[in-house]
Amino acid sequence: MSAWVLETPGGDDNQKSLYNETGARRRRAHPKSRKGCTHCKQRRVKCDETRPTCGQCAERNWTCEYPAASKKGIRLSPSPQPSGRSLDSETPPTSISDSGSPAQGDLARSAIHSQVVAVLERSATSSRAQDPSTTQPHLAIELVDHFLDTTEMWIGSPVSQGIIQKHAFPMALHASYLLHAVLACAAKHLSWLRPEESKYERAAALHYTRSLQAYSVQLVYDIEHGDANAMISASGLLAKLTLINMVASYGEAPLSREASPTSWIRSMQGVKVILSTPSLRTQLQTGFLLPILQRYGPASPLDADMYFDPHDPHSPTSVLARLRQYCVVAPDDSDPYSPVIAQLAPFILRVPDNDSVDQMMAIVAGVESSFVELLDRFDTRALLILCYWCARLPHIDQWWTGPSAEIECSRICRYLSTVDDERIKNLLWYPFNSCAMAKASRIKSEERDGEVTVASISYG
Repeated sequence: MSAWVLETPGGDDNQKSLYNETGARRRRAHPKSRKGCTHCKQRRVKCDETRPTCGQCAERNWTCEYPAASKKGIRLSPSPQPSGRSLDSETPPTSISDSGSPAQGDLARSAIHSQVVAVLERSATSSRAQDPSTTQPHLAIELVDHFLDTTEMWIGSPVSQGIIQKHAFPMALHASYLLHAVLACAAKHLSWLRPEESKYERAAALHYTRSLQAYSVQLVYDIEHGDANAMISASGLLAKLTLINMVASYGEAPLSREASPTSWIRSMQGVKVILSTPSLRTQLQTGFLLPILQRYGPASPLDADMYFDPHDPHSPTSVLARLRQYCVVAPDDSDPYSPVIAQLAPFILRVPDNDSVDQMMAIVAGVESSFVELLDRFDTRALLILCYWCARLPHIDQWWTGPSAEIECSRICRYLSTVDDERIKNLLWYPFNSCAMAKASRIKSEERDGEVTVASISYG
């Protein structure tokens, strides 16, 4: 029988055979995808043309782009294929040129939206217990936009906020703990701005829990293979959320084992673990977070001439001199107090501001485990130092700094006021007065803005 046969018996003799002269079967041609996405076209694979993300891009977690989205000023160009990697690798084969045009920004934002929604949808299918209202695409997109578009200082210093808003989502799409931390932060802020809309608080709680779970797994079981920049970024966001959530959970309750300040302090200790891991530290030394991490170094020694002025006992130098004197330890004993006081001193000598956020949080994130253990035992000197920290944080004008720190300062003051030691009672004047001044300033600002009902908290 001749090798030149038709695929369909009885077909037209002029029909082209599906076999070539050697008898090998020709490759079946498929209808060209005229409306397929850019990635599929360049890889020459069939695109299912699903929008906003086609099946091929969704499977590989790529940014799905369609030619119709390209405008003047946007140039799509194929990236050189890295040696040793196949076309089916997880790196998208196209990139957007850096033209700086508004169209590019719109395209990038649209890509972020579609990828975040795709990640959350995949996560939702693997979870049974979940509130569907918190994972709706429109809510996820709203949280993304709020995180990227909020220009007031709300998640750190001007330097750290600019860095995290620029780099968070490219990292978060490959680190679920960071993605959920970002969305939790945005949802919590929106809940603070619009407390009447319960969907934000529910979304904040869900994403916060998922971020903590994923972050803990990465930190405990797979830290060596982690993305150091993503882990540090998540840690910074989770620290703020944990301070808010933990303090809110026990409110005005007296200090106790169940309502201890170490609950939220321990949550910040992951930074020390990351910085002490050689492979991660190497990543950070050449990464974009270096300007922030440089503020986590040891504090400069305090001026040895700092003294108590009997004519001005409430001056900053007098307060520091008295605090240092109270925390002196025996020469042969280890001193867990002086390093923390040295880091806190600049913010007692001057009023902290938005530029001080990173250093203030670094104080708590960097305390030694011995200091945390002293807090667990309700050591009066350790508690007093923490009380001073809580009294200074509310002077930084951000939505998360005031009420939580004020409540914690009040709880510690009440506990220490019961200690039968005149030195402690004298030292409590400063944190109580500092916290009261910060609270009065915040309430005045909220009244001026017509928002006093949103965030005011009374601690008696």
